[in-house]
Amino acid sequence: MFKKYPHLERFGAEEVNGIEMGTCYVFPKIDGTNASVWLENGGLGAGSRNRTLTLDSDNHGFCEYVSKSEALKNFFLENPTYRLYGEWLVPHALKTYREDAWRKFYIFDVFDDAKDCFIPYEEYKSLLEEAGLEYIP
Repeated sequence: MFKKYPHLERFGAEEVNGIEMGTCYVFPKIDGTNASVWLENGGLGAGSRNRTLTLDSDNHGFCEYVSKSEALKNFFLENPTYRLYGEWLVPHALKTYREDAWRKFYIFDVFDDAKDCFIPYEEYKSLLEEAGLEYIP
């Protein structure tokens, strides 16, 4: 089932006071299109920022990419309750990325549906590396 990525507050907003206490990770923003992947009915589901994608109603080829990705399929065999959020890098406002960077899914967050919480970076980083998935370091 599709789950929209939650709204993020700007640093300095009252809702995030104290967020910088303890370990904080700051990641660069990639200018692609928001995307997500999850396990659904034994297959992989794909989403954009606001909707579920299908091969007939895709978002710049992301659903097709997900349907063909062995790395994603293998990741979800090992981690069936996780949901991946990231950027599908296709030309958008910024078109100056290296040619070999395009049409890749760069993961920036991992959610555990079973625990109803996000997985800390220090936990998901090694899982994504082992699975051969791109992520934002």
